[in-house]
Amino acid sequence: MVKKRMGKKFVEKPDRKSIKQPSKRVKEVACQEPRPLQAKSSLKEAGEKMRSLDTNRLPVASGDHLVGAVEGKYPERKAAGFGHDPETALVRAIMVKKAYYCFENQSVDEAREIMCEHHLEYLPVVDENMRVMGIVALRDLEQTASDEITEAKEFKASKGDEARKE
Repeated sequence: MVKKRMGKKFVEKPDRKSIKQPSKRVKEVACQEPRPLQAKSSLKEAGEKMRSLDTNRLPVASGDHLVGAVEGKYPERKAAGFGHDPETALVRAIMVKKAYYCFENQSVDEAREIMCEHHLEYLPVVDENMRVMGIVALRDLEQTASDEITEAKEFKASKGDEARKE
């Protein structure tokens, strides 16, 4: 805060540095696709979806509730290694019960931290009941960050123009 003298009184005005635009929430940037794998999907379907999205990890849902994640681009090979048929073996047989996620009302900065910390490309977005509301990609969060920087620069430039007019 900076104290400026206005007539005979000192008035506190916030610094330009302390004026910060509120960060976007995850629900503002999350999308509906790709949907999480279903726990009753075959491992062959899981492998095809993971390779088409070029990812090593996808969330697994039972109905619309998050229950785990599948890791590795070739889950059907993993199943075959244990003697299971990838056509009939289910995702729930090899899924990891620990799933990383973020809540829909978290900031995009918090979601980005989770993704960077755990090396994730996609992060499921859930509500308070662990229902999957969407999914957010790291590239979407990076785009949001660059958009916010651009907006901040434009805001700062417009404030500078206003100050010069006075």
